[in-house]
Amino acid sequence: MKKTFSLMLSLFLGTALMVGCSAKKEVVSQEPEAKPTPDQTLHYTVKKHDTLWDIAGRSSIYGDSFQWPLLFKSNRDKIQDPDLIYPQQDFEYHKDVDSATVKEARDLASKTPKYKKHSKPVSKLPIDYF
Repeated sequence: MKKTFSLMLSLFLGTALMVGCSAKKEVVSQEPEAKPTPDQTLHYTVKKHDTLWDIAGRSSIYGDSFQWPLLFKSNRDKIQDPDLIYPQQDFEYHKDVDSATVKEARDLASKTPKYKKHSKPVSKLPIDYF
């Protein structure tokens, strides 16, 4: 019984070794991963009831509501008053923002006075955002 087991084990291992050695190895060519461009411009279309605060807080945008001044700055040509944005506006934003710029945006957001309801753009912003 021992001899039969040893013989079967030897045959099994020998066969496995031969099969393993004779198997063709498939060469998989890997294309280099596409690297994002350093200053990739992304877009967000404003929806009804959106605010810059809410948009910046989305995990797909910045994941931090206090970074809303970055959206304001990137879209200054489309936004007169950061409290008044409109559905269907196409906002651009950048994910590759350096830490000093993020810190400045967060500081500006924290210094912004509390929202007061208004329907027309204010003539003078409460803070110089740029």
